[in-house]
Amino acid sequence: MKAAVKTGGPVEVLHRLREEGLIRHIGFSTHGSLDIILQALNTNLFSFVNLHYYYFFQRNLAAVRLAGEKDIGVFIISPNEKGGLLWKPSRKVEQTCHPLTAIEFNGRFCLSHPEITTLSMGIHEPEHFSQNLSILNGEDYTSQAMRDTRARMDAPLSGVSDLCTLCGECLPCPEEINIPEVLRFRNLLEAYDMVDYGKFRYNMFEGEGHWFPGNFASKCTECGDCLPRCPEKLEIPKLLKETHKELFDRNAWVKNQFFQLAVSVAKFLRKFIRGRV
Repeated sequence: MKAAVKTGGPVEVLHRLREEGLIRHIGFSTHGSLDIILQALNTNLFSFVNLHYYYFFQRNLAAVRLAGEKDIGVFIISPNEKGGLLWKPSRKVEQTCHPLTAIEFNGRFCLSHPEITTLSMGIHEPEHFSQNLSILNGEDYTSQAMRDTRARMDAPLSGVSDLCTLCGECLPCPEEINIPEVLRFRNLLEAYDMVDYGKFRYNMFEGEGHWFPGNFASKCTECGDCLPRCPEKLEIPKLLKETHKELFDRNAWVKNQFFQLAVSVAKFLRKFIRGRV
């Protein structure tokens, strides 16, 4: 972020291009941590931000609110995929948000925040189009019916034993385990039976670099550094091990490793070919 906004950096160049009339708006897309997003917004150099924020991932709410205060447009990345694999929700999610579909509920949840201006739908099949289109009907997204559905959706979390509140006080981890994210998957697994989503996201660890940082929870050495910092007094090493056992998929991990190797080889070959031309 510092490299981007420094004097003479790329953002300064973009502002020069805007002054010349070559571009109209300057924004940024981010998978970064909340503190980095807030820092970027507070530079006052951007007119929009693309970020992750959904019903099942609300960690970036402060960024959404700050963007609204600064009249910065908020574009939500991948609400139907990264937001929970909502085109194939667990049976429990499907039943709890009925009569809405999971896609419809999450879209309405996002748009109930007046700061959010745009949703990126990510339609996988033709039948998803009508569900996404139904979100954009100009209705009151804070209606009593929506509040009732939200209350039903909130309720399962209250029954989760050893619920992680995702405060992040457990970090940093000496083994670079993204503890809050691992335990978020555990929350969703326990409350909503979101096995497919948990496996989809969990098995991205150790393969996506800065896009999705963190090691598998199996790397936990039970050093205990996190324990005194947890306000909920959770047995974090125990929960990490249990979650890894539930969600780790060796086949998915191997597939991801081959994909990353192929990407690396392709990058090397491009550089090699350019050097020979």
